[in-house]
Amino acid sequence: MRLLAGCLAAIFLLILICGCLQPSPQSVTVATPVPDATPVPTRDPAVPRQVDFAVTEAGPYLNITITGGADAADMVAMNIRITNQNSQNVQRTITSPVIGSPYIFTYRGVADASVVNIVGTFSDGFQQTVLMYYV
Repeated sequence: MRLLAGCLAAIFLLILICGCLQPSPQSVTVATPVPDATPVPTRDPAVPRQVDFAVTEAGPYLNITITGGADAADMVAMNIRITNQNSQNVQRTITSPVIGSPYIFTYRGVADASVVNIVGTFSDGFQQTVLMYYV
C-alpha cells in the first residue's frame, strides 16, 4: 500500500511538473479590418458667414435691406426679431430673402426699436446670427 501511495504521488508530481513547465499556446490575433471613413465635405463652422444689411428708421417705419455680402446668395431664410424699447418683441420669418429688397416694419406712431437681431439659415442648414443691430 505504501508503494502504491508513493507511485501515485510520483505520477501526480510528474503530471504537475510537466503541465507547469510547458509553454502556453500562443494566442492568435486576428486583425479586424476597419473601413476608411469617407470625409463629408462641409464648411468650417468656425468661419462666420458674411451677409451685409442696412437698417434705417424713418417715422413709423423700420426698413431692413440685404445689401450683399459673400454669403448672401446662400441664405435661404432669415428670422428677424425686433425688441422694442418697451421690451415688446416683434418676430418675422422670411423665406427666400432677396438681395436689395426692403423688408419694412410699420409702427403706430414713431418706430421705437432698440435691438434688431437677424438669424440667417443657409442652404446647407447652418444657422448664424448675421446681424445684431442696436438702434
